[in-house]
Order: sequence, then structure tokens, then C-alpha cells
Amino acid sequence: MTEGIQFEQVRLYLPQYLSPERQQGLWDELRAFPNNRSIYSTRNDDPEPLQGDGWRGFVAIDFHSLDRKTVSGLVLSNSCDLSLANTRATTPNITFVPLMKLQRYLAVLENSGQNEQQRTDVAASIRRQAVTSLMHLPAIPGQMEESLALFGDVRSQPLDYFMANERSLIFRLSDFGFYLFLFKLSIHFTRMLEGVER
Repeated sequence: MTEGIQFEQVRLYLPQYLSPERQQGLWDELRAFPNNRSIYSTRNDDPEPLQGDGWRGFVAIDFHSLDRKTVSGLVLSNSCDLSLANTRATTPNITFVPLMKLQRYLAVLENSGQNEQQRTDVAASIRRQAVTSLMHLPAIPGQMEESLALFGDVRSQPLDYFMANERSLIFRLSDFGFYLFLFKLSIHFTRMLEGVER
């Protein structure tokens, strides 16, 4: 099977809830990958967190020192599980991964002994979304520096605590950004072809 035919099969998995125009827009974005960088939506008027959102106001606790600090994070929880319209017997948690500035990540690599060329190569791979353990988040002028969401650093806190405290939306993913997010998340957490006999 040729690569073109395989890519055409992706159309079968486009979200069916999208209008034909938005499905075509998503298809065009997928065909342009990895040269496109339009992963953010302009529709940011929903005050409730949605899966794939970036928010300020999460609490992260350092495992070693037990210090707590307020951080920005990318929401992993399913949007339906977070909806305040749903009544529940127990309070749900909101699951997220903290965001890290790309420059800070590269400084960690430098401190671990990687030379400049190695760091340049890593940064290029990250920007191409070729690293499955994280998601590259392009800078948003005035809102966020170029950042990463590290899928190996999963945290959670009670949803009611998050909603009751000071928080603000940094970004909401576009249809393409959300599709990319789900794809990367599924590869990171559910490798069906891991090659391990059990």
C-alpha cells in the first residue's frame, strides 16, 4: 500500500461531529503537517476547562520537598468528566501535566552534558512534534513562551478546588491541535505494538 493511500485512510477517523467545512479544514491542516503551526483556537469564551486546554492556576507539589506551587498546565481529563452540568456522587479530579518553557528544558539538557548540536537537534525534533513523550506548544505573544507539555509528569487535583481558585485560560486547541494532542497522547499511553510478550 502506498503512503498516499494510507494517509487517505485517515479521513475515516476525522471527528464526525464537525461540519463538512471544519472537517475539510482539519484535513487540510493534517496534510500540511508538520509545516503548519496553527494549533490554537480563537474560540476561548467557555469558562469551563476542556480537554487539551492550557490553564494557569494548577497546584503542583514537589515530590522531594513537598513544596507546592501554582503552575500552568495542559488538561488531560475528558471534557465530559469536567463538565459542571454533570451531577456526580463524588467530586472528580482534573488531571493535567505542567507546562515547561522550552528554553528551561534545553538548559536541563545542557546541565546533563548534551552539547549545543545535540540540543539543537532535540529542539528541532520537538518543534516537528516528533517526540512522543511531550507536546510542543508554540509561543503565544503576551501569553506564553514556547513551551512543552511533558506527558510523563501527570498530576491531578480536585476539580472544585481548581474552579474555586484564581485561574485563567492560556489557550484552547483548534480542531487540528486537539487531533494532534489526542494522537500524541494515545501513542504515549497506549502502545498496542509495544513488542513485549506477557
